[in-house]
Amino acid sequence: MAKECKGLQDLQNQSSGNSAISSLLQLIWSDNEPVECGALTSVLDSVVNGRKTGGRKLEEDRPFNAQAAQADLAKAQADPEVRQRLEKIRKEVSDPKRRLVYEAAALDEEGYYGARDLRINQLKQQLK
Repeated sequence: MAKECKGLQDLQNQSSGNSAISSLLQLIWSDNEPVECGALTSVLDSVVNGRKTGGRKLEEDRPFNAQAAQADLAKAQADPEVRQRLEKIRKEVSDPKRRLVYEAAALDEEGYYGARDLRINQLKQQLK
């Protein structure tokens, strides 16, 4: 499915100079990811370019609030369906960076944007 995702192909072309992102994309390329193409592209675009996509471009830029993001993650984990998705990703994906990407994308799909941003920030720290 990743090979059919145009957004991932575009990101692969953009990130050719960043070996950490390129290697992460190569892992995802060979994977049968447990999330939708749009959410995956949105998360990776935030990592690569640091910009908002779609309607979120209309939101004013706010500094990252770790405390609010952690509260959003706790709310997401209290939701039985979301918790089940996250547990499945944790069990099936052994690579910690790839796991953060998939968790962020799953949280994005479920509407937990603060929790998604927390995972994106954690991923950025690991890629440094």
